[in-house]
Amino acid sequence: MSVSRRIKKWWSRLSEPGALRMLYHGVTLAPRLILHVASLAALAGLFNACVPATRYEEAKSASEVEQAGRERAQAELSETKKELAAARAELAQGSEKLAETEQSVSASKLESTVAVKERDEATGLVEQLRSELARVGDNLRSYAQQKADLEKNLQVAQARKLELERNEAHTVAIARLTRDLTSALGDRVLSGDVTLDVQNGRVVLSAAQELCFNDDSTVREGMGGVLTGVSRVLALYPSSKLELSVPSNDAQQRGAALLAALGAKGVLVTRATLGPVSSAGMVLLSFSVD
Repeated sequence: MSVSRRIKKWWSRLSEPGALRMLYHGVTLAPRLILHVASLAALAGLFNACVPATRYEEAKSASEVEQAGRERAQAELSETKKELAAARAELAQGSEKLAETEQSVSASKLESTVAVKERDEATGLVEQLRSELARVGDNLRSYAQQKADLEKNLQVAQARKLELERNEAHTVAIARLTRDLTSALGDRVLSGDVTLDVQNGRVVLSAAQELCFNDDSTVREGMGGVLTGVSRVLALYPSSKLELSVPSNDAQQRGAALLAALGAKGVLVTRATLGPVSSAGMVLLSFSVD
């Protein structure tokens, strides 16, 4: 039988009501009983004065046996107390370890609870950040689209501005060219021999072919002043060019004669060219404006 089982067995016996008290009284009263018995026996021997020797020896042996039993009982009781104290110490140590284990388990549970809470909080924070990032991404995409639209509109506006500026500059140039031609031609414009007009962004000088050519398709002397004014204006506008259009009858010959007359006034050949045949029966001098 193991020590722990014997301890439990003795402890259960000693735990019974009155067991320890009976054991204590038995151990403490046994010497007194033996002493009283011996005293009574001695008194009985004195009174009777005839106690046999054998009975005395028997009483003495019984006393010695009783004494030995008492000593054994005391030894067993002492050993039991030691074992009980050891069992209590072991029980206290086990209880202490159990308390430490429970405390460790409680701490682990607390740490686990805190970790779960922190994980949940971190998960919620991550989800919130994801939502914020998605919202920021949507805003950035919206801003990027708005920026692209604004840049496109700005490019359109700049192109329109450039076009307006070019148109304005072109309009100003046409106005100036018309003014200078009117000034250079003077009375010929006022008399109606020649007219100035703007067609398709060009200044067009028109004159009847009878005023420009002789019957043999040569240039009339009266056109000298007109051609001089034209050459002066071309000199004022070095980037402009002149296109000539004459009626269909003898168009090639008359056109060549007119170009030669302009060349004689100092107009470079590269600045005056023959255009399509005039269908209006008029001689047309079309000035380009850059």
